[in-house]
Amino acid sequence: MSGPYLHGHHASVLRSHSWRTVENSAPHLIPYLTASIRILDVGCGPGTITTDLASRVPQGFVLGIDPSASVIEKAKKHAEEKGVTNVRFEVGDIFKMGGEGEDKWDVVHAHQVLQHLQDPLGAMKQMIKLTKPGGIIAVRDVDYSLMDWYPNIEGLQEWQDLYIAVAQGLNADPNIGKRLHAVAMEAGVPRKDIETSTANWTFSTVEELEWWCELWADRIVQSDFKDKAVEGGHAKIDDLERLSKAFRTLEKREDGWFVVVHGQIIVHIK
Repeated sequence: MSGPYLHGHHASVLRSHSWRTVENSAPHLIPYLTASIRILDVGCGPGTITTDLASRVPQGFVLGIDPSASVIEKAKKHAEEKGVTNVRFEVGDIFKMGGEGEDKWDVVHAHQVLQHLQDPLGAMKQMIKLTKPGGIIAVRDVDYSLMDWYPNIEGLQEWQDLYIAVAQGLNADPNIGKRLHAVAMEAGVPRKDIETSTANWTFSTVEELEWWCELWADRIVQSDFKDKAVEGGHAKIDDLERLSKAFRTLEKREDGWFVVVHGQIIVHIK
């Protein structure tokens, strides 16, 4: 994949990634899952979505690729623990895949990937190249600008603005969820061949807020995000510690609420 990954692979990041399933992270793809299809999962991370996809296509096959060798090892272990055998994980880069013969797929899937790339258009063109005629591309990405919360706790707006600034400073688009269809159109797909939808993660129970706020409180001060925020001149350590505490404050609010908005597309390849 092109460019640095903003979050890195700290435990606070993988805690979030390992929670993801097809149900909560790829609902737009479920109607297209049939028993014998071949799926390429781009930027698969620790492989929970990938393995779940494989369990839903028992006569098919799923390949998960990710540039991190350590994360690929976690993905392999997860599949073994789940007893899913029609899945394989490899260290890989979509930009280096040929798109010929066995490199052609019925479904090419990417969850929270394009937001981190310096060349999302190039990635979309490559996904088109890797998809069989009659197949689909399924992409979902967040829009950080649309995240919202209650109550209005001091520091959370500053965190949102900071995150967007750090990501944009890396020439990435943290708000790409709202324009996934436009990226596909720019890559040459007719608008009529693109389905668009949205979906949310909502954290509102005591348990949900505790989980979400804890992982972000940790991520702000412990993950690669901290280093990139400081090294890029966007924030100082004291600032990050204060923003981390804002999430700790929300975590303790019984009336707290946090929503993450995602854009989703299904691209039909003719």
